[in-house]
Amino acid sequence: MLRISQTYAQIGIQTQRGQLNINTTQPKLNMQQEHVQVEIETELPRVHIDQYQCFAEAGLKNNADLAKEVEQLAKKQLMKYINKKTSESERLLQIYRGGNPFAEFAKRDAYETKQFNVDVIPKSRPKIEVTGEVKTSFRPGGVQFSAQNGIVDIQATRSNVDIYLKQRQSIQIQYVGNNVDTQL
Repeated sequence: MLRISQTYAQIGIQTQRGQLNINTTQPKLNMQQEHVQVEIETELPRVHIDQYQCFAEAGLKNNADLAKEVEQLAKKQLMKYINKKTSESERLLQIYRGGNPFAEFAKRDAYETKQFNVDVIPKSRPKIEVTGEVKTSFRPGGVQFSAQNGIVDIQATRSNVDIYLKQRQSIQIQYVGNNVDTQL
């Protein structure tokens, strides 16, 4: 009888983990800012409305203008009266043409003719003046900065895997017993 025994091969694995170390220095940024300056000066608006011409056209005048208007009207009426009397005197000088000039004058002056007209007042617009303003001035600002770079330091150790033969394979064959058959 034969006895066979065997041993299997074994491998061994030895690992060493990799390491990664990162050290950083933060970057620095220094910034100085000068703000924009704006100055605003405001003069509030004032509205001046002159309605004198509108009121004058409606008959509401001050004493000086009313006196001037009455003076001009009186001159006009005086000139009209002088023209009338001049034409009457010329007619009287021509009395030889016949007729009754006094009756003609009386008939002409007896019935005064009036003219009517429709009008709209005021004809002028009021004078409107607006004063006031906004003055602005500004000074631009600015930004000044300086930067310092950061530093990144990286240290790495590689990982390592060692594979080795821990046990060799083997086969043993043994003859056990005293029985030997020698016949052929």
